[in-house]
Amino acid sequence: MGKPVLRIWIDVLTPKQAKLFAHMIKHALYRHEVFVTARDYEYTVAVLRRYGVEPIVVGKYGHDLRTKLVNEVERMRELLNIVGDFDVLIAFPNPAASRIAFGLKRPYIALTDSPHSIAPSRLSLPLADAVVFPSCIPRGEISRFVYPGTHLETYRGVDEVEWIKDFRPCIDAVKELELEPWSYIVARPPEHRASYYERAHDIMAEFVRVIEVCLEKGLSVVYMPRYSDDALLKKFRDRKNFIVPDPTTGIEGSNVLYYAIAAITGGGTIAREAALLGTLGISMFPREMHVDRFVEMLGLPHVRAHRSEDVLKLVKQALDDPRRFKSEAAKVVSTLETPSSGVLRALKEVLER
Repeated sequence: MGKPVLRIWIDVLTPKQAKLFAHMIKHALYRHEVFVTARDYEYTVAVLRRYGVEPIVVGKYGHDLRTKLVNEVERMRELLNIVGDFDVLIAFPNPAASRIAFGLKRPYIALTDSPHSIAPSRLSLPLADAVVFPSCIPRGEISRFVYPGTHLETYRGVDEVEWIKDFRPCIDAVKELELEPWSYIVARPPEHRASYYERAHDIMAEFVRVIEVCLEKGLSVVYMPRYSDDALLKKFRDRKNFIVPDPTTGIEGSNVLYYAIAAITGGGTIAREAALLGTLGISMFPREMHVDRFVEMLGLPHVRAHRSEDVLKLVKQALDDPRRFKSEAAKVVSTLETPSSGVLRALKEVLER
């Protein structure tokens, strides 16, 4: 007699989560009945659909504190009317979904690689039955948020390995944007509306300068905005080589990053993903992160830089040989674990209690 099929609820809040969970469903949770809800936030829904997952779209993103709170309360009510019966919730720190699982006495398995994101961690992780996180993050960084007895499950890798592990480059995604390999950079601005983001104004000014110079030098910029009212969309919209993917369809990001000269971000995910693909990844995030240091310790091309002149110098160096790290990166990734490995172990632990 086979193992029982579980009804698993996954709630998705961001494009990164969308990409990770879409691959996890395909490669690790395929034998279970999985249903996905998602917040209508930038490219989140487009990413899920691009990878074959049709979500139930519930709720929007708020910009100010009061709107965020109102949207969260309304979203929780909507979700409660939708989710019905389920066996387990799998989600990143997620106040609305975790509260529903807790209220219905269903297990919640949380994933996180961002203990610096204090607010959602404080609101969600105390309700988790298990927390899955990269082994490079000290356990104390996670245990401070949880109750004694919560299962802590680690894996040797970072979140981005989930979708890079079986990656095979395909140039079609680049042609889709009417670009040639090694002729462009990928840029994503700072998450300046996040509660944890420090020095957002200063970093944004340096980030804008990088884009301006790259465009002046004849490089194309594939720009990934965080919000529909992004000021840079207006600032650079008349520049021919400033390319913004359609938010309703998104792009096959790993392929676009693979053939880029560099990826420059005010956050972390795109820089780590690029480095794991052997592309220079530059993070302008204002604080060090354990997952970034781990990728650098693997010998991959990930760098933290805050000043525009430092970033531009790195881009210029990468132009000399943008394929330098490709074969080494593939070897390194083959030795790493995916988050789904940790989730499957945590799922077994939680259900056997």
